[in-house]
Amino acid sequence: MDKKVQAGSGKTRWKRFGITLIPVAALTVGMFAGVASGAVPVNITVSGGSFKVSAAELDATQFSQYGGHYETKNGKIVPVATAAIGDAKITKLCQSVNAFGVVLRIEAGGGDQPATAKDMRLSMDGLDGDAEFTNIDIGVDASTMAQGSSDWAKGPKVGGNGEPTMFGQQADHAKFTNVKQTAWLVQAGQFYLKDLHLTVGGGSKECF
Repeated sequence: MDKKVQAGSGKTRWKRFGITLIPVAALTVGMFAGVASGAVPVNITVSGGSFKVSAAELDATQFSQYGGHYETKNGKIVPVATAAIGDAKITKLCQSVNAFGVVLRIEAGGGDQPATAKDMRLSMDGLDGDAEFTNIDIGVDASTMAQGSSDWAKGPKVGGNGEPTMFGQQADHAKFTNVKQTAWLVQAGQFYLKDLHLTVGGGSKECF
């Protein structure tokens, strides 16, 4: 992983970042230990399969990220990394799911105006792209990141916290480009899809 810190700018850049954007070993050990001990609660049931999300650019303010897991309808436990975002602007958004060989594809924000979201949470188990963070903190207690939770909190007030003692990271601003993500759940208080296009089958292809 190639990390470049710009002196005096408060910005940190990663080329080709992985799923969690934080030390993989620390998150993986903490996440699976939490699942095994029941420390990380299952609070929602997800479908039996993941879906793909891609974007040319995702611009996020009030950013935090932490580990957790979901349970599928058939009882499978899925470890995930959740990114919580207060305000998001998404350029060339694409979401697709392949159900029994039939692809449903949604596109938005491909014109002059990006798609936007407030109080957004993306729970994923795979992520690739480039990232730039402003005023980032890595290794904070995941339960202290939502604004109002602590004096140093930078994450969104809604959904910005993970479980106590879990590994977390936060930043005032995060910018992701060339994003390719395998997701299990996307939630948002508001989600405005400008220039929405939906296709099902008929030669429709997955986002990547």
